[in-house]
Amino acid sequence: MLRPEDIDAVVAMEAAAPAVLAELAALPPTAWTPMAAQSMYEGRWEACLLSVGPWGHEFPGVDLEANRRGLPSATALLTRFPQIGVFGVLRLAPGARLLPHRDHRADDEVRVHVPLQVPPEEAAEFTVGRARLLDIRQLHHAQNRGSIERITLVADVALGRPLLDGEVASWNPPAPAAD
Repeated sequence: MLRPEDIDAVVAMEAAAPAVLAELAALPPTAWTPMAAQSMYEGRWEACLLSVGPWGHEFPGVDLEANRRGLPSATALLTRFPQIGVFGVLRLAPGARLLPHRDHRADDEVRVHVPLQVPPEEAAEFTVGRARLLDIRQLHHAQNRGSIERITLVADVALGRPLLDGEVASWNPPAPAAD
């Protein structure tokens, strides 16, 4: 089973989390853009993007350079770890939800979420500063059941080898069995 501590870039993301959270407070509202594919979510789901990889066409007008200047701690990770592709900060508003879906990405990438702020109602599920890995090729979904925004530092990290099926723990717990 692949663990966050097995990936140097993820360890560095966890270490940078407090600094990134502090830098977010100074960002202008224009740094945030609604996520693309609006049919995949309900409510407010936004990103401050630092690298869009092959998905730049989905985010026209995003000023990556301004965002990078505003988040120097996160930007330093892009320089230090070229295996980080898509990268930024996501925020999911209270009550917002991401519908069940699979993402189409390279087979050698793992998605990393490092929670920077979580609602108290979700603290058992998301530990601030502790990465969770996601195989985005698997069905996954999200919902902010809390009273404040959930904010996460997010990256797609190339492993240099194919990510094996089942190598990353399921993002969503299995649904309870029907009685």
